[in-house]
Amino acid sequence: MKTVVRSLQARPVRVFGFLFLFMLMLHLIMPVELGDDLMYRDMLNRMSLWEFLTEHYATWSARSLVEAVLCTVAALPAVVWRIADAMLVTICAVLAARIAGLEKSGWGALAVVLCFLCYDWTALSSAGWMCTTLVFIWPLAAALTGAQPLVTLARGNKPHAGWCVASVILVLYAANMEQMLVVYTGCLIGVLMWHAAARRRIHWVVWAQLAVCIANGLYAMTCPGSAARLAGETTSWFTDFGMRTIWQNAELGISNAMYHVLYQENILFFVFCVALALAVAARYSAWYVRLFGAFPVIMVAVLGVGGPLTFKLVPSLSFFANVFTKDGYLNLLTVYSPKYWLAFLLLCAVLSACVLNVYLALGHTRTAFGAMVLLCAGFASYAMLGFSPTVMVSGQRTGFFFLMTVLGCTLLLWRVLAGASDKRFFYAFYATSGICAVWSMAQLGATLVQQCA
Repeated sequence: MKTVVRSLQARPVRVFGFLFLFMLMLHLIMPVELGDDLMYRDMLNRMSLWEFLTEHYATWSARSLVEAVLCTVAALPAVVWRIADAMLVTICAVLAARIAGLEKSGWGALAVVLCFLCYDWTALSSAGWMCTTLVFIWPLAAALTGAQPLVTLARGNKPHAGWCVASVILVLYAANMEQMLVVYTGCLIGVLMWHAAARRRIHWVVWAQLAVCIANGLYAMTCPGSAARLAGETTSWFTDFGMRTIWQNAELGISNAMYHVLYQENILFFVFCVALALAVAARYSAWYVRLFGAFPVIMVAVLGVGGPLTFKLVPSLSFFANVFTKDGYLNLLTVYSPKYWLAFLLLCAVLSACVLNVYLALGHTRTAFGAMVLLCAGFASYAMLGFSPTVMVSGQRTGFFFLMTVLGCTLLLWRVLAGASDKRFFYAFYATSGICAVWSMAQLGATLVQQCA
C-alpha cells in the first residue's frame, strides 16, 4: 500500500499514461460506420473542401472550422482518428489537471482520470463515434489548450507571446462550436469581472480571445445556413416552435438540462454531488450546513442513479421523471398543476444548491468565483438547447460541455478534500468515484459489444 501511495505522489504521468492506453484500447474497437460517419468520410470524394464548406454555410451551419477538421480527419484512415482522439482525451485530462492545479499530484491525476471515466462516453456515439467526437472532444481540447496562458496569468506569471498568439488561434477554432462558444465566452467574462474587482491590468490575450469569441458569435448569427436549418428542423421536429415565447424556451432548456442530470442516471453528475457534499462536510461541522451540502446528492441518489429502485419501491415518485414532455414541465396544459411545478422547482433548487455549495466548499476565494462562473457557463451551454427545435432529439451528447465543467468543478472540490485534516472524506471520494468509474466503463463496454455485434 505504501508503494502505491508513493507512486501516486511522484508519478502522475503513469496515471495519465494508463488513461491513454485505456482510451486507445476502446477506440480500436469503436465502429466507425454509425450515424453520419460514412457521410463525412466520403464527403471529399464528392466535392472539394471549399465547396462543402460554402454549401454548408449557406444551408446548414456556421461551424466552418470545426467541419473543415471533421471532413479532413474523417477522410483519413480510421486508425488516425482512433489514435488522435484517444490522445486528445488524455490531453484534455492533463490540461484539466493543470487548470485545477493538480498537474504535479499523482492522487490528483487519479481523481482526474476517475472523473473522465465516469462520463457516459456512449452519449458520443449517437450520431457516430468519429463525427461526434470530432465536433465535441476536439474543440474542448483546443479550448483547454487555449486557456493555458490564462492559467499562467492567474498564477502570477507572464505567458510567452508566441503561446498567446497560438492560444487565440485555438480559441478561434474551439469557439466555432456554438456550445463551446457559450462556455468560453462566459469564462472570459468572469475573468474580466475578477480583474475589474481586483483592479488589475488585463493582459491583451484576454481581449484577443474575447474578440475571436465575439467574431464567432457574429459569424453564427449572420450565417444564412443557421436560418435555413432552423426552418427545416422546425418542420421536421417541432412544428409549433415558432409560436413559443422566450420564457417557454428558457423553461424547456432548463428543464431538459437538469432532467438529464437529476432524473436520469448520470454518473459523473452524481460524483460531482458526492464531492460537493464531502467538501462542505470537511469545512463545516454544523449539521444544517452539512445537510444543505448533501441536498443535491440525496436528490440525485434517490431520483437519478437510484431512480429505478426508488420508483419500484415508491411508484408515486416516478412522476418526477415521467411528466417531462417535449414542451418541458410547464405549458398551457400543465401550468396550473402543482406536481409539474414541483418537478420543475426541484430541478431549480438542486441547481441553485450546487452553485451555493460550491461557494461554501471553496470559501470566499477567487477559486470559488471561478468555479461558480464555470458551472453556470457550462449549464448555459446545455440550457441554450431550449431555443433549438432539436432540443428533444439532439441526444445527451449536447450535455457534454456542461458535464466537462462539472468535472472541472469536481477537481477543484478535490483540493478541499486533499487539504482536509480528516482524511475520511478524501478516501470516501475515491471509493465512490472508483466504483462509479467501473460502473460507467462496464456500461460503455456493453454498448461497444452491442454495436460491434
